[in-house]
Amino acid sequence: MASPAKPEDNEAAAQIARAAARLFARRGFEATSTREIVEEAKVAKPTLYYHFGSKEGLAKSLLVDPLAKLVGRLGEIVAEGAAPALTLERILEAHFDYCREDPDRSRFFFGAAFGPPEGPSGTLMSCSKEELQNPTDVALRGCVEAGMVAPGDLDAFATMFRGMLLISVIDFLYHDKPLGEDRAGVLVAALLRAFEGRADDAGRDDRP
Repeated sequence: MASPAKPEDNEAAAQIARAAARLFARRGFEATSTREIVEEAKVAKPTLYYHFGSKEGLAKSLLVDPLAKLVGRLGEIVAEGAAPALTLERILEAHFDYCREDPDRSRFFFGAAFGPPEGPSGTLMSCSKEELQNPTDVALRGCVEAGMVAPGDLDAFATMFRGMLLISVIDFLYHDKPLGEDRAGVLVAALLRAFEGRADDAGRDDRP
């Protein structure tokens, strides 16, 4: 039976992960060497190999579990079956929480997600973009089914929702703009107001 992890082992792993996230976010995965990571973390190189096996293993550990947790949370939000507007708010807030939890890790995620898909960073993605998008697609369609958005406006509605999410996160990660606790609700309310009149018009057009 394996020996239980010692507290100092867990702290060393956390130090390495934090240092790697900072460096990967600042310089990129490919441009960051193992030596630079252990120097930043102030640990010996064997300690990194003991906990993560390799630089690639370390990078995956920064993405795999957190992204799996985010995907799981998005699925739970949709399964809860709340009102469509509240579901969209919770989806935004789940993404915001992911970024607030560790901004450097989130910057590294964006570099991997939007970098060359066949490059080393792209291969580190632990889930497909579809896995992250699918719960949102279900929630967006729920607004159409509830009569809040006209069916013909679904594509525009989805684009604007994703744009609000992306711009909010970029402003937070790269421009030091806060992600306030009420931001998700304010954004969703404004977006739905922009589409509600069009949904009413579409409903009238459908009447005999």
